[in-house]
Amino acid sequence: MAGLEVRGAVVRYDGTTAVDDVALDVARGEVLALLGPSGCGKSSLLRAVAGLEPLAGGTVRWDGDDLAGVPVHRRGFGLMFQDGQLFAHQDVAGNVAYGLRVQGLDRAARAARVGDLLDVVGLAGYGDRSVATLSGGEKQRVALARSLAPQPRLLLLDEPLSALDRALRERLATDLRAALLATGTTAVFVTHDHDEAFTVADRVAVMDAGRLLQVAPPATLWAAPATRTVARFLGYQAFVADDGHDLAVGPAGLRVADPVPDGAAVPHGAAVPDGAAVPDDAAVPYDAAVPDGAVPGTDGWSARVVRSVVRRGRPEVTVRVDLGEGVRDLVALAAPGRVPADGAAVRVELDREGCAVVG
Repeated sequence: MAGLEVRGAVVRYDGTTAVDDVALDVARGEVLALLGPSGCGKSSLLRAVAGLEPLAGGTVRWDGDDLAGVPVHRRGFGLMFQDGQLFAHQDVAGNVAYGLRVQGLDRAARAARVGDLLDVVGLAGYGDRSVATLSGGEKQRVALARSLAPQPRLLLLDEPLSALDRALRERLATDLRAALLATGTTAVFVTHDHDEAFTVADRVAVMDAGRLLQVAPPATLWAAPATRTVARFLGYQAFVADDGHDLAVGPAGLRVADPVPDGAAVPHGAAVPDGAAVPDDAAVPYDAAVPDGAVPGTDGWSARVVRSVVRRGRPEVTVRVDLGEGVRDLVALAAPGRVPADGAAVRVELDREGCAVVG
């Protein structure tokens, strides 16, 4: 089905190109995330689609109709920003009903629509509450309900969760996805957080320096990033040549090799190779004599433990290692319950399940 069509879009500010020849399609009922670092042009592209920024080149169409010269309020698009921009003098129901009053719906129809949407966003029964009494997450739910109320042809969301803490963002990203699906809303969601993008969107469009680098469903994007730039932004931490391929090594793409039998430990106070002293009373259940120059893909690489943390029961070990791009600190996973001590010499190996072929 037709929907949003962007062709050759260019946005400039005082001679600086913020959006550079972007072509993009969003089908009716689809949720697309614009993902990229701060300053990459994603918000500028969103504002150009909304009509808030003039195009220096290219076109924006909806269902085949060119929107050039169509003002913001006549495009039939909804907007939601990170601060919500709620009306402090109105209660929750009054905020949600704002667009419905503009459309001329009668009181009964407005009340029914508001009630339905508050239920969709998880705020059933909140209609008569003052927005001043709401938490940050609740305010964003109200802002979402208000944006959805007029049934926009396209909903444009600019970093709507970025002002919230991590745990709340994760919960609201899931709820946002559910609300968009429940209402059949076509949406473009701008974010710099790839976890949010992967949770909310049907497809993700990665931008950098004003250009569109790759557009794909989340699973495809993670499994096959088109370039090293895309892979790095998604969280891949290093690259290695392996069997003729360029492998991107993800957070789960390195693992600390199997420990030596229980009881094998570096003597207290001893120095492991390269002079890194093991703290007294620290038993290191990993072989301290790691051979240098190991072959990637077979024996792995020798490394030095910088620090270890346990996340959700699984040790994440930061190791200092050279995978062929110079010495860097990378994260490797270790077996549950087997945490090497800081300063220990260990061997790390590739886990190809946590890697992706680039390009």
